[in-house]
Amino acid sequence: MPCCGGSSYHKFKEKLIEDHKEFEKLVLENFSAEEILVLYEKKTGKQVFNKKINVSPCDLPLEKSYLNYNTRDLAREFVRSISDQEGDRRKEISRAAGVCAKAVSADSFSVYIPIQNDTEVARYEDGELVIVGAVGKGRTVVAHAINAKTTLLVENLKQDARFPRGIHPTDITDCSVICIPIILPSDDIAAVIELVRVRSISKPPLSEADLQFANAIVGWMAACIHENDIKRVLNTQQELNDFLLETTKDMFDEMTNVDNVVQKIIMFTKNLVKADRCSMFLVDEDKRELYADYFDVGNLDAEGQPIFEKRSQIRFHTSKGIAGYVVNIFNAYADERFNPDIDKATGYHTRNILCMPIFSKDRVIGVVQMINSLSGDHFTHADETAFNMFAVYCALAIQYSIVYKMLKQQQNQYKVAVELLQYHINCQEDELEALVKKPHLAEKHIPHSLHVYDFVAYPHEFVLPQLVINLMEEMFGTKQFELEKLCRFILTVRRNYRPIAYHNWTHGFHVMHSLWCMIETSPNVFTNFEKMALLIAGICHDVDHRGYNNAFFTKLNLPLANLYSTSVMEQHHYKQTVTILQQEGADIFNFLKPEEYRNMLKLIRHHIIATDLALYFNTQKSIAGSLDKGTFTLANYNLKMETKALMMTAADLCAVAKPWESQQLTAKYIYEEFYVQGDEEKRQGMKPLPMMDRENEREIPQQQAGFIGFICMPLYETLERCLPGTVPLLKGCKKNKELWANLARKLDEDHE
Repeated sequence: MPCCGGSSYHKFKEKLIEDHKEFEKLVLENFSAEEILVLYEKKTGKQVFNKKINVSPCDLPLEKSYLNYNTRDLAREFVRSISDQEGDRRKEISRAAGVCAKAVSADSFSVYIPIQNDTEVARYEDGELVIVGAVGKGRTVVAHAINAKTTLLVENLKQDARFPRGIHPTDITDCSVICIPIILPSDDIAAVIELVRVRSISKPPLSEADLQFANAIVGWMAACIHENDIKRVLNTQQELNDFLLETTKDMFDEMTNVDNVVQKIIMFTKNLVKADRCSMFLVDEDKRELYADYFDVGNLDAEGQPIFEKRSQIRFHTSKGIAGYVVNIFNAYADERFNPDIDKATGYHTRNILCMPIFSKDRVIGVVQMINSLSGDHFTHADETAFNMFAVYCALAIQYSIVYKMLKQQQNQYKVAVELLQYHINCQEDELEALVKKPHLAEKHIPHSLHVYDFVAYPHEFVLPQLVINLMEEMFGTKQFELEKLCRFILTVRRNYRPIAYHNWTHGFHVMHSLWCMIETSPNVFTNFEKMALLIAGICHDVDHRGYNNAFFTKLNLPLANLYSTSVMEQHHYKQTVTILQQEGADIFNFLKPEEYRNMLKLIRHHIIATDLALYFNTQKSIAGSLDKGTFTLANYNLKMETKALMMTAADLCAVAKPWESQQLTAKYIYEEFYVQGDEEKRQGMKPLPMMDRENEREIPQQQAGFIGFICMPLYETLERCLPGTVPLLKGCKKNKELWANLARKLDEDHE
């Protein structure tokens, strides 16, 4: 449409009036210069001025795509064309705006795009953006509409003081304007359509009806854009699911380290929001610093994947730099929080930044920093929303990687600890050499009572390793175990018993010896395999005992109690036993096949766990019930396993059946341990059991008599019914019970 500047309009008007004096008053009172120009050009068909208004005219040919009579195909085409590419989207909005302008008989239209975080506005011209001014009130119509995020209907621009700068890029003011921002649900403005109609006698100003019609078209346009955005989110979700599956597979199949997980997160995030560069900073809570090892340098490998350089770790305080915040920065160097040190270190120029946190358990564990948007001049609210969805999975991946890294470190520490432990728990080589050289005692030095239940090991402490070898070879012969391995195993077991008052190496020997006697006095009942499991479980059943019972570890929430939910110390004793059996040179079961070895460990575990006195009551009740019903038989696997569990408890308590002098000495050792635990519980603010409180020392006889009567008598009575050869244990138990009861009565009489 031909037009000219404001001063040229008035010169033309004056010339026309001079030539037609009789119309002067009429023209001056009723017509504007623009209207005279339009009438003149329509009448003469001549173009008065050659200067063009730089706006889009509405006399364009009809858009063929909008002549499609199938609305389904038209909708599909429109949604397809409103793609993720900003250029395609703006082009389609411009085409639709032209149709809208034609429909409302506008003289021209323009499409504007807000830029710089909606602080400036640019006009879309032939695929390019031309900046036309700042956003805000007191400027142009489009600047006001963007600022207010509202549609404007201006019936007479010339008389509306709100818009002193009119419309871009012309200075035409005698016109009406409709300005419609396309506002998406994310609150981002995709574009602004401006429709202009020059005021004249033949054309009324744009009206509310025109606005309603234009709003309907633009509203559907916004809906299509929103649908496309939803589609993009769904596609992103699918990509995210694929990413998570791949990352999870890497985590659990390959045990990916934290660096690989970080790289995967960086690559996916970069594609998610279409950023040029992306980096991730993890939080060092101890030092209150952010740090990163890997940086996206912008290069691609042969497969088109970003190349990450590992440089000297960049660290800075959480209070320094934009990565310490959660922000969307549109001009990095204009923001005082921006730390240019990283640009200096990497040689890269940062224009805009989107920093987003990664939360785990209400704390920030990392910050992802996206740099320089490729889809616009800044990152949008939609980008923030997309990343928020992804941040949850980032947290899971990072948290897993951090835990895995800690686990790897702990595993390394564990390996070092095991090496150190093995050094300290292994027997001394000089002791081994001496035992291998002289593994057997001369016949005259073997105690006469070694083969009976009454044997007491206290006087023979220094020759107990030789006595163990003697008992093992008597039961299994000299060829069953390699002598050197057996010697190393016995000495290593002895070394792993702590030097405490009762639960020590001598007690371990007593339990093994008692089991040996039970087996010997019950011929043809147990296989060699079962005998081995019983004797090894017996000598190892309290290995590494600390002098405290299970309740102590549980009440104080000590590490052992956290490792095992039940039978705390018994589980630990078994683990220590396996550790010893698996040491090179102490693997006495090396002659077993793999399946046999696994079964041997199962039996040993069953036997050691059975020494937990809390499990005894159910076992005793079950066997006694079967005996009373007449259904007991050792041919039944379950009953035999229960019998062996009862044998372990009987051997563990065998001290109550030994000669009175030995029984008194053992009780002294037991209470010495009890009182150590009681003293510690008092220091921890707890009330110990009466038997563990040294203030009740004079009650020892009464407590022992009660313990034997309540626990030991039913135990040995039931065991004697299963294995008659154990009757010496029952007799010794009864005798000691009477002696403790007599001592208790005497103390009561003396006290009176």
